[in-house]
Amino acid sequence: MSNVMSAAETASALDEFDLLLLEAMVLHPEMSYKEIAGMLRVDQRTVAKRIARLTSEGILRRIVEVDWSRLGLQAEALVGTTTARGIDYAHKLNDLIQNDPRIVEAYETLGPYHHFMRVIESDTFKIRDSVIRDLDLLAAELTTTLITKKVKEDYRSLIRYLRETRYPRSRAKGSMIR
Repeated sequence: MSNVMSAAETASALDEFDLLLLEAMVLHPEMSYKEIAGMLRVDQRTVAKRIARLTSEGILRRIVEVDWSRLGLQAEALVGTTTARGIDYAHKLNDLIQNDPRIVEAYETLGPYHHFMRVIESDTFKIRDSVIRDLDLLAAELTTTLITKKVKEDYRSLIRYLRETRYPRSRAKGSMIR
């Protein structure tokens, strides 16, 4: 019998405090364990142990977010491709996706595209004349959408939704996280 928990088992093992902790961390990522403990009215060691457990279970990952525009990379695009040109082209396309540093995220998808990726470059012409040109040679279909402005990034609402639907009394008490 394996000691590795499935994603469903891991999700069901989360309790209300885990979700409160995640919500606090999403809202205030700069806070220390001591500050989070004060906000949640628990001991700092409890916060540290829970964060360690959430990290070891793969639920919590720490990332660094970079403002690429401040490094001179002003253009971002979402690119969708299909790979109906044969297995050789699919392998070459996968190699390009893996090896082009300007393709910073890539996903295999269900829907109209086989791959969807995020591309960052200094300007739209460079995206078109280099990355898109290379992708176009390998893809059966290609679509590009330039990102002009982020209109939403809100993970806190999703965590709060999970907490309030799994623990309805939590909604009645109101949130201690501000």
